[in-house]
Amino acid sequence: MTAIWTIGAIIVALLVSIFLGPVGLLVLVSVIFGLVLSMYIRNQEMHHDMERIKEKLGIEDKEDFNMSDEEIENELLKDMEQ
Repeated sequence: MTAIWTIGAIIVALLVSIFLGPVGLLVLVSVIFGLVLSMYIRNQEMHHDMERIKEKLGIEDKEDFNMSDEEIENELLKDMEQ
């Protein structure tokens, strides 16, 4: 299904550039810029919403990779005791 929409978008782009000439290229670039900007803003909003949800639920991102040697040893000992 995605291939059909991609082919359709290419055909529309070619038709716009043929009928409008150099102005068509400018229109296409403007539309592409607008779509990319819209997607970026929507993505940022979703990221912000996810952070608020995590905060409300009390979910924290653990940084396990920045643990000291002592913390790693303590965690291993806890795992061995269980």
